[in-house]
Amino acid sequence: MFICNSRRMKELLFSIFIFSFFNIYSQEIQLDLIKIDESEFLLDGIVSDNEIYEAEPIYLQYEERPGYNSAPSLKTVGYFSYSETFLYVGVKADRVKVVSPVTSRDDMTVWTGDISGLAIDTYGDARSHIIIVSNSAGSKMDAVRTPGIGFGGEPQVNRNVNYNFESLGRITDEGYELEFIIPFSEIPFPNGKDQSWKIKIFSVYKDINNEEEVSATSKVDLNASCQLCLLDHVINLNDIKIEKKLNFLPYVSSNISGTRDKYYDRVNYEKPELNYGIGFDLELNKNLSVEGTINPDFSQVESDATKIDINSPTAINYEEKRPFFNKGIDALSYSLEVFYSRSINNPTFASKIFNQGRKSRLYVLSAFDEQTPYLVPTQFESYSGIGGKSFGNVLRYQNFFNSKSQIGLLASNRFYDGGAYGNLFGLDGLFNFSDNWKFQFEIFLNSNKEPIADWINSEKKFGEYSIKLDGEKFNGNAIFASIRRDTRNWRSFIQYTEMSDGFRSDLGFITTNNLKKYTLWHSYYDFPEKDYLKSYRISLRHDFEYSFFNDISRSSFQSYIQLLTILNTDILWNYEYNFIKSHFEFQFKDFINHWIRIESQPDNFINFSIFYKFGKDIAYRQVVPELGMTNNINFSSEISFNQNFRLRPSISYSEMRKLNSDDFLFKGYIGRFDLRYQFNTELDLRLISEYNDFSKQFYFQPLISWRPNPDTIFYLGGNQNYIDQFIDYNSPHYRVNKTQLFLKFQYLFN
Repeated sequence: MFICNSRRMKELLFSIFIFSFFNIYSQEIQLDLIKIDESEFLLDGIVSDNEIYEAEPIYLQYEERPGYNSAPSLKTVGYFSYSETFLYVGVKADRVKVVSPVTSRDDMTVWTGDISGLAIDTYGDARSHIIIVSNSAGSKMDAVRTPGIGFGGEPQVNRNVNYNFESLGRITDEGYELEFIIPFSEIPFPNGKDQSWKIKIFSVYKDINNEEEVSATSKVDLNASCQLCLLDHVINLNDIKIEKKLNFLPYVSSNISGTRDKYYDRVNYEKPELNYGIGFDLELNKNLSVEGTINPDFSQVESDATKIDINSPTAINYEEKRPFFNKGIDALSYSLEVFYSRSINNPTFASKIFNQGRKSRLYVLSAFDEQTPYLVPTQFESYSGIGGKSFGNVLRYQNFFNSKSQIGLLASNRFYDGGAYGNLFGLDGLFNFSDNWKFQFEIFLNSNKEPIADWINSEKKFGEYSIKLDGEKFNGNAIFASIRRDTRNWRSFIQYTEMSDGFRSDLGFITTNNLKKYTLWHSYYDFPEKDYLKSYRISLRHDFEYSFFNDISRSSFQSYIQLLTILNTDILWNYEYNFIKSHFEFQFKDFINHWIRIESQPDNFINFSIFYKFGKDIAYRQVVPELGMTNNINFSSEISFNQNFRLRPSISYSEMRKLNSDDFLFKGYIGRFDLRYQFNTELDLRLISEYNDFSKQFYFQPLISWRPNPDTIFYLGGNQNYIDQFIDYNSPHYRVNKTQLFLKFQYLFN
């Protein structure tokens, strides 16, 4: 059980709570929009006089990057209008040249060209920003931006949300024009026919020297602890129409799979599978919605890029891409990963209630899972397996006192066949006080009873408990606290993390526990705004890590130097000196490693990223862990042959040699080619091939996708997996050992 035994900590928490209510607001610019008839609007990429004749022009007069509130080199102006059912935004941009790649929805390639976008705070309390982006070709992206948590403290961006908006543009003699149609039914906001929303228009473009510039309607303030509080334009909408929404989302999918165990065998195809299910989303009012899904298709059509885990002592997580979790998922963002949506693996039924009011929000999730992931963390490594049936629940409540103060509660549990369970309870808060200071905390308690199962086979122990699942009961606790100060030139924070050896979150992704960790960080930023040096930072970091019982396990010092220079090139170098680093009973002292990352877009048709790590590191997965000389190289690039055709090659190489010999502890690489042709913004062809040298496997995945909106989709594709070593024959050539053909059609009825 967690006990706060520090009187000073209690006094500090109380002071922060009181000071957080004193909020300093910037001067707001009120825009009283005039409602016009829907017949005046036509989405054709032309910002016509009829559509904006009652609109007041809003100029993007502040350069965010590379300048600091300086005047942009090129003019961009926005216009807001609205009808009874949607918000209209028009943008006119003067440009020397316009680059508009045709991409599928939410493809990051759209950021490599000229784009304009919106940030909308419909609640006005900085809990989140709705981000909507498009280019003149109509390529779209949306996201939700939330307050910064965790290590960096920077605002978080979740691209897995879907707002069903429309956009279209055209290239003109002066630059481009762009239109947005945003239905009121598609975005969250408080109940009521009269609305006041904070907004910002921003634009990303290349100047005459191909250097990236970002301009906006709001000033940048790097001294502000609350970056989401900086929107200074308010649009006032009167007498809008609020419709109750009921969506049905049925799907049907089919796949046929085959395997070949022996080289000289034919591929043995299984009976074709047919799956179908349905989901619904009922919006009772603008605050309250209910979602449910029966036999949901939680499969991953998108191919996850393989991560090298040959030397990782813990499990590796992957980004969530399944649409059921889109709405309200930002409410479950924690520094400690106590919720991980992929822990719900294969449910037969799932439901969700989301209530978001002016001062609070409530998120409730329940799911019956047929194949349950199970994760056991320890101090130095984690153990995972796939179990049987379970029933999981999540309840999340947040209260927003104002734009700079929020507090929340979390309760989650999972019940397994046989009476096993995992319960978690938590309290968290985020407070911005004064102009520069921010405090965040998370406190959790858990109570668990393991199932009796063979999902994990290990004879190892943690403390007095065993890793294997033998029905043991145990409790645990965890705490995370961070206090930081941000100014234009200086950024500093202190973080403390504590987890007992019995701490787990069955619906989360906790890979290590039994620790007490202190992190000190101090950075200096400057913005010379020179041709050869746009900005730079120098950072220092010190980590102290102990077991929960105060045995030191790690002490390290790190320094960072980051430069933004010519050709849109970002260079980051890291130096790490490990005074002490332990793994189990083994302790290693005084070893150094480095890594460097270079990201660049020298021209519109190409961008690339290089990561290189070298020096000494621990070989964790050896029978006896030891220090070795490591070299890790990751290279990725995107080459645009035209606005429709792109190639994304990447390679990741990793090796570790013994210190006193040329013998390798491990060595290998993963190479990947991603070839895409975008016929239009809705239809694309993708060909992915990947070779894994560690497993000696090659796979090929073709996929045709049609997405007329975020929820209506059609997929036709397959997977071909190749190996060269079979039971009966080691082939000089790779041959298929697994094959799959799949089809999916999902259609939105609203």
